[in-house]
Amino acid sequence: MTIQDAIERGKQLQRQRKETSAITLREPAAGIPTDDTASPTALREGLRAEPDVEGTSAYLGRVQLDSDECVRNHILVTEEQLDQARSAATAYRLLRGRVLHKVKAGGWSCIGVCSAGPGEGKTITALNLAITIAREKQRMVYLVDLDMRNPSVFERVGVTPAVPLSRFFTEGVAPEEVLYETNFENLVIAGDRERVASASELLASNRLDQLVTYMRRRSKSSLIILDLPPVLSTDEALVVAPRLDAAFLVVAEGITRREGLVKALDQLGDFQVAGLILNRATGEFNIDYYAY
Repeated sequence: MTIQDAIERGKQLQRQRKETSAITLREPAAGIPTDDTASPTALREGLRAEPDVEGTSAYLGRVQLDSDECVRNHILVTEEQLDQARSAATAYRLLRGRVLHKVKAGGWSCIGVCSAGPGEGKTITALNLAITIAREKQRMVYLVDLDMRNPSVFERVGVTPAVPLSRFFTEGVAPEEVLYETNFENLVIAGDRERVASASELLASNRLDQLVTYMRRRSKSSLIILDLPPVLSTDEALVVAPRLDAAFLVVAEGITRREGLVKALDQLGDFQVAGLILNRATGEFNIDYYAY
């Protein structure tokens, strides 16, 4: 069975699940507090009553993305890259359009990018998607690396944060201390360079809700992209999933196994999976780098 057959099988499983359970009372993920963890919809509804604080928040630190490191890691940051990797740039523009269409239609502000297993390109996809959206200068984009056992966003762009994201969870530092503006005017990133112990417990705390709420309040109409751990490697993607409006699952042609894809879709079955992003697609897709 090909990867396309597996994708279709995954879609069939989701349709069957929806048909047999039109109304589902969702149990909270293990470790998620039930008394102070608001759903994405509840957070948005609550924020509508709050005054708009855009432009009044504390200043953020600033980092410069290392263009040489970005080139090595296939992160499209320079005009020269865009010119040389035209198929990749075109694919990401198409992905941007389709993702933003779904975001607008669903009224979403917080999405996740994940994969079934490691090495399938979710971080590169999340980074290039965030940068491509930020290039439009229509909204602020926040990219947060929540793959805390194996963080790689800052590594991919050649940056070491002065205050890593883990300190927000473990030491109670303020959100503005772990969020960094970049040389892309509308892109803010957060994450770690070192692996973080007890990631599940940290992500299950209401500190994550506080961070998401802060980003939503700080920038009107912002889009928050969370780079999540592989679904089948740890439980952390499922811990974060209740905080998302929707998730996108990256599938790598030639790497993702059919059984892994079906199992990942099943694991995410109680949550909104907005689409599959086929990474390094070839053949009928006519794009040799990325396809949606």
